[in-house]
Amino acid sequence: MTDTHVMILNDGRELAWVDIGPRRAPVVMVFHGTPGSRIQVSYDEGAIVASGVRLIALDRPGYGHSTFHKHRQLTDWPGDVAQLADHLKLQHFSVAGVSGGGPHAVVCARFLPERIVAAGVVSGVGPMSERSLGGGDMKGVNRALTAVAARSPWLLHPLFWAQDFAVRHWPEPVLRAAAKQMPAADVATMARDDVKAAFMEDARRSSKTTALAAAQDFALFGREWGFRLEDIVVPVHIWHGDADRNVPLTHARHLAERIPGARLHLIEGEGHLLAVNHLEEILRTVAVPAGGSEAQK
Repeated sequence: MTDTHVMILNDGRELAWVDIGPRRAPVVMVFHGTPGSRIQVSYDEGAIVASGVRLIALDRPGYGHSTFHKHRQLTDWPGDVAQLADHLKLQHFSVAGVSGGGPHAVVCARFLPERIVAAGVVSGVGPMSERSLGGGDMKGVNRALTAVAARSPWLLHPLFWAQDFAVRHWPEPVLRAAAKQMPAADVATMARDDVKAAFMEDARRSSKTTALAAAQDFALFGREWGFRLEDIVVPVHIWHGDADRNVPLTHARHLAERIPGARLHLIEGEGHLLAVNHLEEILRTVAVPAGGSEAQK
């Protein structure tokens, strides 16, 4: 595995990441989903190398080797990212977030416009405090979690603890059960040996605070995000599959309509795991946005 780096943030928390690719290549910081870790978005080194970027995959607070941040708000994340960028001496870079990492890419685009070249949202969650995004064609378990998070976030802790325990101890049966609610595209993706191995590794290395972090994510996604999407000024690309059952296409359309100039890449037939098959394209696109200038000089 690629070496994992850890730094101490200003408030004493640890922030972990992996760094893959040439030092002088355009930089893309990538944020994993809910739950997950840096492993989820960095295992396919072939696609990363082919993209020509330097990928920095972070563990978000409470996942992997990064410390849980008890009272965090979504708007705290750009500060962590900026501290890492300063530590690595990066003035300009791009960001991309997958699923639950999507809002984290969006908030960076809003609050770090002087440093972010472009942002990517892949199968990303929209602001679920908006009534139109709280249910609809979202799969049943996510509708239930969203409803609970909106009312009593603390009730999610035992639910996510049980999920994390099951994934740690019985990953293959959990995968088989999950596949029953997946579209055909996601079932095929999860059947790949490299994807299955990454899932197993992610489960094996799961943090003791994963359940807390996942519950916190759902609570944050279901509240007001703390900023207006209309105030984002950097280029934003949004990828979404029309067969996604975890996060419905309505989330992507909402983000695309509200973020000025955002471009929606609708992938026909793809499900929630579209990043697996389109990683190279995603990294190339956010690293060099329309206009052609590279992300990091």
